[in-house]
Amino acid sequence: MDAISSVPAAEPQQLEGEGYELATLLAALQAKAAEGCPDELPSELPIGQIKQLPELFQPRARVEDERHIQELVRAIKNRGLLDPLLVIQVGREAYLIDGHHRVQAYELAKVTSPVPVVYFKGTVEEAVLEAGRVNTKTKLPMGTKERQDYAWRLVLLGSYSKAETTEAAGVSDGQVAIMRRVKKALGSEAFTYVSWWHAHRKARGQADFEMSDEDRDAWKEALAERYADRIAKACGPQFRNNTEVAAMTLERLFGRRLEELVGDLRGFLPDDSPVFSDPEF
Repeated sequence: MDAISSVPAAEPQQLEGEGYELATLLAALQAKAAEGCPDELPSELPIGQIKQLPELFQPRARVEDERHIQELVRAIKNRGLLDPLLVIQVGREAYLIDGHHRVQAYELAKVTSPVPVVYFKGTVEEAVLEAGRVNTKTKLPMGTKERQDYAWRLVLLGSYSKAETTEAAGVSDGQVAIMRRVKKALGSEAFTYVSWWHAHRKARGQADFEMSDEDRDAWKEALAERYADRIAKACGPQFRNNTEVAAMTLERLFGRRLEELVGDLRGFLPDDSPVFSDPEF
């Protein structure tokens, strides 16, 4: 027997610091995997039953992309469940390999029903490598303008239901409803507009086109998404990561209307936010 094969399967005590911790985690999962797993695995799991070990399965630096998470939250509210999470079954438990932002979005959206999952079929060691592979793939989601122009194209084609359009383009039901009304208001002229924003601006100038309260809410949401895209592109993550500087920026931008802005911001906080119990706010 050679020297390597004579060494026990896991001796994390010979390592120090972070390496020791990772070796310990990996060895513990390997021991669980040796116990076997159920013959049949469900295609959906409650979020609370999916274990997370970001130390092993999250190759990216643990700085959450808040903009991306909020986009996912809106997608959940508009379209329902997202793409399946990639998990590995280790003994009686499922561990998350890829989909950490989606999990955070489900939690923020207060999703309590089981969510779709797919299972990685390799070993625990291979799963660590797979986490790296899926995170090195280039992911370039469509921006707000691209999604809305695409939805407008589908509305112009006239072959797709509202549900199909919202699913494919990632826009809300309300936005699709406005697009359909704009198409009707513009008639044949609608087909001359590739840009949804240009088409909507043209329709708003017509006397026979009026927006309902629901339409206005959807339009404000779309406009907010577009502004958020512009700010994110111009300022990068630094703007979101330093809330004090962001607040100073807004103070300079809004000036005497800052108090009005703060009042509107309260409407976006959850009811159980500690802000509401702070008498100084």
